[in-house]
Amino acid sequence: MALSNQIKALRKSLGLTQQAFADQLFISYQSVSSWEREKGHHTAEMMLTIIDTFDLPLNFFMPNAHTQDAVDDEQRILAAFIKSMTASAVKAPSMSTVANFAGLPQTHVTHYFPTFDDLAYATINAVDDNIKATVESRLAVNDDILAIFVQDLAPLLYQEHAVLHILYTRPYIRGVWVQFLKAKYKSLLLKYQPAAANDILGTEYFIETLTGFISVWMSQETPEPIAAYQNRIQQLTTRAIVNWHD
Repeated sequence: MALSNQIKALRKSLGLTQQAFADQLFISYQSVSSWEREKGHHTAEMMLTIIDTFDLPLNFFMPNAHTQDAVDDEQRILAAFIKSMTASAVKAPSMSTVANFAGLPQTHVTHYFPTFDDLAYATINAVDDNIKATVESRLAVNDDILAIFVQDLAPLLYQEHAVLHILYTRPYIRGVWVQFLKAKYKSLLLKYQPAAANDILGTEYFIETLTGFISVWMSQETPEPIAAYQNRIQQLTTRAIVNWHD
């Protein structure tokens, strides 16, 4: 489904006018109207804002590939996007640059991902997919959040450090990545730690602390070994950050 149709279908399913939908996002109704008429395009930040505001799955705006060829093409393009960001530390790579890295016509790339923001959003979802699944499975059976963060999440992050380093050090995508992470962890904590909903401020502190640890670690060209990182966190969190235990 085209993004314009997704927005319109979502708005109608919520029983909202364009104005009411816009009010909840603190934007003008003209922006919503332009999205639905395909006269404008919402950014990756706005995609995440919509997801957070209306409690949607984090992959809500991901394109649906119906054939294996489409899946292969999308994976090839996303890999090319990572390579193009590796080569561009400050300025966001153009769609033509991504197409060159992918070895595809630019029209082929924009067929799947019309804008840079679509590429950024899809790449972030793809990078996080396996990490989220593992962390979520652990949260379902273990209520020690810090232990999951130190023992389960850290090794997964280290395995992906080459890509995560790019996401944390490229100014044109870092903000979207951090916004995505915070939305993800907030969603997971509220889902598996119901008491977190009763301490929203504590939840926010925990998320900021967690994402801060990851940001400093993954921003290093060569991150310190897992054992050293885990030991550092243990030393810095000798007291619980929050207490959600009854």
